[in-house]
Amino acid sequence: MTKIPFLDHFKPVAISAFMATSGVLVLSGCDDPAPPRPRTAAEAADPSDPRLKIENQTIDLGTVADYETRTAEVRFQNVGGDTLTIERVIPTCGCTTIGFENDQAFAPGEQGSFTLDFTPKSAGRQQKYIQVVSSDPLIPVTTVTLKAEVEPTLEAEPRFLAMGRLAFGELHIGSIEMSALAEDCSLTDVSFTGDLTADVTGTITETTPQGARRGTWRVDVEFPGTTPWGWQNGSMLVSGTIQTADGPRPIEMRFVVNGSFEGEVNAEETLLPLLSLRPGQEILKTTTLRRADGTPLDCTSATVVKSPDGLSATVEPIDANRTRWRLTLSGNAPTRSGSFKGIVAITTDIPGEQIIEIQFAGLVMGGS
Repeated sequence: MTKIPFLDHFKPVAISAFMATSGVLVLSGCDDPAPPRPRTAAEAADPSDPRLKIENQTIDLGTVADYETRTAEVRFQNVGGDTLTIERVIPTCGCTTIGFENDQAFAPGEQGSFTLDFTPKSAGRQQKYIQVVSSDPLIPVTTVTLKAEVEPTLEAEPRFLAMGRLAFGELHIGSIEMSALAEDCSLTDVSFTGDLTADVTGTITETTPQGARRGTWRVDVEFPGTTPWGWQNGSMLVSGTIQTADGPRPIEMRFVVNGSFEGEVNAEETLLPLLSLRPGQEILKTTTLRRADGTPLDCTSATVVKSPDGLSATVEPIDANRTRWRLTLSGNAPTRSGSFKGIVAITTDIPGEQIIEIQFAGLVMGGS
């Protein structure tokens, strides 16, 4: 694998962490309901009011394998003096699904229940919350807590594949070593999403020693010479099955995969991390372009594409010999919260690299 020289402050691990973090911040958000105003301490509960009492408000599932789905029942009773309506039961995480119909009425003293299905998406100690919205005027929103210690079935080294800076137009291969933490596991499939979908392939080779009861594998990720110039980022899913008493169950492990592919033209940064921004905040970000051999270069235009309105780009020579060029991205962040990204397309006079693309990404916090 041929690597081009690193620039001192290029940090693929830090950039990977930013990209992963910004994705989580957006994907994990929930549209929670706007509950009615609870009564203040000065407003005593009327005995004739409906009152919700949940029998098991905290549920601890104990140890759960990451391929399992566990079901728990939440039991409740109307302990008030009037009809209680359970308006909605809302999970605040995608790991739980609810078996319940909205707007169910319960007479005084009547009992009811709903079910929670927990399918973990990651390993470790987990705590999920479910909101029960009811007509109880004292506590209109009650929270049920679901706890579990999720045990992983697979482990891997490295945990994500950051390829660093690689020569554009050449074949590159990166590898991940995987091992099972349980018996009777097999890995069979590799798939990709993101920028790398059309260009990268994955191969699984079993490396389990003879007589070993827990499997080991090497996953080789091949970046062909057709991988586009610039920062490429994606996700790899390695999947298979584990044999259980109830039959085969799916198992999987997901990895971040990225790299910066550069040729005659090099960039100080091929991904401009804009990090966390306020709504409408001014953006001014620069990076430097040059030829790998230090000879003159011509950049004739820079255009922002695939991006929200409000951003523009310019490119201009830094020195009289035109060996270094400054790319400037400027404008304002979107006014709405959430992640955003885009591309600056730059035209050059280098054959095979006449159009190169610098990516940028940011996260707007708060907003309208």
